Formats: sequence, structure tokens, C-alpha cells
Amino acid sequence: MPKQLKILVVDDTEPNLLLVSKFINKLGHQAVQARNGREALEKFREESPDLVLMDVMMPEMDGYEATARIRELYPNKWVPIMFLTAKSQDTDHIKGIQVGGDDYITKPVNLVILEARIKAVTRIAGMQRQIVENSEQLERYRDENERELQLAKHLIEKITHYDNYDHNSIRLWNKPAQHFSGDIFLVALTPADEIHFLLADGTGHGLSAALNVIPLAEVFHGMTSKGFAVSSIAHELNRKIKQLMPTERFVAATLASVNLSDRIVHIWNGGNPPALFVDEEGKVLRAWKSAHPALGIFNETEFDATTEVFHWNEPGQLYMCSDGLLEAQNGAGEEFGLARLEQVLASAPMEQRFEHLVQAIDLHMDGLSAHDDVSLAALLCPVSAPGEPAQAAGTEHAADVPDACPRRWKISLRLTPSELKSIDVVPMLLGWMDQLRLHPGHRGQVFLIFTELFNNSLDHGILNLDSALKFEPDGFECYFDTRRQRLTDLQQGVLEIEVERLRQQNHEILRMHIKDSGNGFDYRSIIGSDVSANTRPSGRGLALINSLGSRIEFAGNGSEVTVYYPLS
Repeated sequence: MPKQLKILVVDDTEPNLLLVSKFINKLGHQAVQARNGREALEKFREESPDLVLMDVMMPEMDGYEATARIRELYPNKWVPIMFLTAKSQDTDHIKGIQVGGDDYITKPVNLVILEARIKAVTRIAGMQRQIVENSEQLERYRDENERELQLAKHLIEKITHYDNYDHNSIRLWNKPAQHFSGDIFLVALTPADEIHFLLADGTGHGLSAALNVIPLAEVFHGMTSKGFAVSSIAHELNRKIKQLMPTERFVAATLASVNLSDRIVHIWNGGNPPALFVDEEGKVLRAWKSAHPALGIFNETEFDATTEVFHWNEPGQLYMCSDGLLEAQNGAGEEFGLARLEQVLASAPMEQRFEHLVQAIDLHMDGLSAHDDVSLAALLCPVSAPGEPAQAAGTEHAADVPDACPRRWKISLRLTPSELKSIDVVPMLLGWMDQLRLHPGHRGQVFLIFTELFNNSLDHGILNLDSALKFEPDGFECYFDTRRQRLTDLQQGVLEIEVERLRQQNHEILRMHIKDSGNGFDYRSIIGSDVSANTRPSGRGLALINSLGSRIEFAGNGSEVTVYYPLS
């Protein structure tokens, strides 16, 4: 059923006013009467009509002026206005249209034509009403969408919170293509003070791309805090993306683990541009191209979490970027590209290199919007590590906090080749001790000791690796490649671990005992040497353990070692 219209009839001649009004009411609409232009303005404001039938010649204010005033007072509200007048000259019609009229009906009024015009206006009014409703609905959607976007932005910033990470060796820069960046930086420290870094680039742009990378944050921070290696983290990140996201929503990622003390970096690159290690002169010493597909493409059995390792002997910087940086275009459509990136890195002093590169990218784009999110990260890699491990400071105030750890407990573990291949042992042990509420002030030191003891037993006792490999050119890469292959091929060997909390001479002690089935080594020669002054790539584990206030005891042929760590 057509909508009933409210029609304002304006005429100073009473018979005309009554005739038209009765006809309108007969058609099923509602007539509102006004006898001059001034009264028409008042009725328009009070009644909000759907149509105005306006006489031209009236006292006080004629129809032209009344129409012009209506259009002036209500610029955003369109109501059709039809003139009813005896004036039939073209100039009169033109003037009526110029002041805001929409149609003209000459007097005497032909009621058949008037009915047809009213029907047309009814259709127009219906469409107008729908447009207004749609506009109001869109405005509500816009406001709601803006609120949701602000909430999403707040949550994403809180989840990723890379901008709150304060470390003078790390520089980060991001230029989003839209309101949200599909690139995220995640940075965290392991219990051993190694820097773990993730640069992730989600499929697409804006909020949908940002949602792709949100699941990575909890996994990355949680596993890093437990001391998992980046290879294990990469495997779990891939599983999480594969589990949660649609097939087409994968995430390119670069994972890095930087050990500033040992000057070693492990890289896993899946789908991102090459990561670059640049020396003081800006020369690229090592480039890690993407060796894996992006996260979320392969299932668990197909996924390869193998990392590449590099040992630096001179100061440098590690640079990582998303593909949006290399694909950033200038006005001529030229991409920034990898060659230009390397050229810029070689043209600036190391302390100014990051800012110089950011300026070069902005200059290249020259104010143009990015087609993809642009991200850049740089990590300073000095030759000498800055200061003592952060955990060493924890023992100074550890006694100030009540110790909630149970006073007596023991953990025993026997690992065969199948477990050694599949379990990340040190984080697992640390997780168990977290359940036993080991004092937070000791957590980092215990992790360091366990890591050193376990790696020594596994590498030299079970896998029979020779540290002399590290002294050769590319020795670290060769050492870790050999380690990986021997662990894959391992068929026999046993490693036993025992951790016990006990009390000796009124002191709380953590006893850590590791025994392997290997041939042992000449531990006496190492103990008799000045290991504290050792700057070689190996043999520093004992000095590290000693620096944490621990006592070391070897037994048998050296394949059995016990460390006593003071808890009080």
C-alpha cells in the first residue's frame, strides 16, 4: 500500500485552498493548509511535510521567497515543491526552478494531472525515505565500525607491544598501508638473555592482515620466556596458524635468535626478503634468503624448522624487512628493491645507517601511499657483549622476596635417542621447576647452567662432536650442520638428568646432575686451565657456571657432572 503523504497546500485564495485540500484528502493523503509564504514556513517547520504545493502570488511573502527560504533553512532535507500558479511564461518557470522549485502546475488546476504528479512524488518520497534510512544506517555502521577499529587497534598494540620494548641494540620502523599494519615486530629475551625477534607479515592489508598475526604473539612470548629455541618456536607458530586461519591466510616470517655473548645468530626465514648481516663498512657479510614457505602452508609433518647459523667476528648489524619495503614504488613505478637497499646500507656510517635508510625509503616514495606495509628492523651486534648477564643481578635481591618453593623435591629423567630428537629438554625442565615455584631470582641462572650442561653432554658425549670444528672458517655453520645431521641419524645413547633441591650445612642447594653414555673427556686439563680468560668459541661453559656462584664436580671419565647451585 502506498505511503500516506503529508502535503502542505499554500494558497491565499480560499476556494482554491479548499478544493485542492479536499482532493488530496480524498486520495488518502493528509492536507496541511497555509495562506501565505510566512505561514508556509511555520507549517513546514512544524509538520515536516512530504510535498509542498506552493502558490506564487500571495501577500506578506510570495511563493518564490518562501521556497528560497525553505531551501536555505533546510539545505540537507529535500522535499519536492510544486508551484500552482496562473503564470505560464517560460521566465516564470525558470525563476521558480532557480529559487528551488521542482515542478510547475498551471491554474486552473487539472486534478487528473495533479493526481498523477502526486503519485510520482509518492514514488520519489519512498525512494527518498529509503535513501535517508540507508544513510542513517550507514552512519550507525560507520560509528560502530570506528569504535570497533579503535578497540582492535588498542588490542593489537597491547598484544604486540613491540614499541614498549626498550633495548638500545634494536631499532624498529613500520609504515602501514592502511589504518592497521599486517606486519608486526615481536621482541623478547630468553632466560639466558638471548634476544628473540620475530618480523611477521600477514596476508593482505589492514585489519584482516593484522588479525592473521595476532595468534603469533602469545606463542612467541610464552615459548621465548621458557627458553625454547627459535626452531621450536617456528614449528609451533606454523601449527597455530595452520590450526586457526583459513587456507589462504598464511604469514611470512623471519625469526632470529641473537646471542650477544657468544656472537651467534640463528635465522629462520619463511617467505620474507633476505635478512642481512652488515659490517661496520656497510658490506653484506651474510644474507639469509627465504629457505622455507610462509607459516601456515605446510602441516606439521611437512614443516621444516631448520635454522641457519652465523658467528660474527667483527661488529655489525642484522637487518630484516618485509616485502613492502622492497616493493615500495616511486612516482615512476620503480620499486625500492634489494640492490638499492644494499647500496644505502653501504653509504652511511653504522651509527646513522638505520635513520639514513628510513629517509631513503621516504624520499623514494615521495609522499605516495604504500601499496603494502613497510617494515624495517635492525639489531646491533657488537664483538663484546655489553655487561654481565641480566640474571646475575637477580641474586642480589633474591633473598628479599619470600621463597615459596617446596623445600624438598627431586626430578629424574632418562632420555633415549627418540626423546633427544623430539623434546626441547631444557625448557621442559625449566617449566617443571616453574610449577614447583622456583624463586624468580634464580630462574635465569638455572636456565644458563642447564643449557650449558645439557648441550655439553649431548654434543660431546652423545653426538661425539669436536669443538675444534668451530675454529675453522665457517666453523660455526659446519658445527651446527654436523650436530643437526648426527642428531637426526642418532640410534643409540642415553642421557640421564637428575635435579634435586636439598639442604646442606643450613643452606638451600639446587643439585643438577647430568650423565651421558659417551666416552667422556679430559676434564682435568680444562679445570686446570684459566677458563675465565678464555675468549675462544668453546670452553667457556665452566667459567660461566663458576661466575654464577656454583660448584662443579666431575666423576669417572668426565661423562658425569654435578653442579651445586646456592639458593640461599
